[in-house]
Amino acid sequence: MATIRETILKVKPGKPKAIPLSEVSDVMGFRSEALRINNDLRKDGVKTKEGKPPYSVSKNSRVGFLYIINNIEKT
Repeated sequence: MATIRETILKVKPGKPKAIPLSEVSDVMGFRSEALRINNDLRKDGVKTKEGKPPYSVSKNSRVGFLYIINNIEKT
């Protein structure tokens, strides 16, 4: 099982990814972790499409998946 931070950072630029909640060790706090990662990347000058956050993360408990979208532009 991977941590939420490791899971978010594994997603390739420009690609959405759906991950079963069973593969993530601690799903609680996924929004705050994504916010920390986004703020760190913005400080480093990472560019994104149309001013979107570098990573968009959402959870669907009904289906049991965590959805991650990497909005970072490929260079």
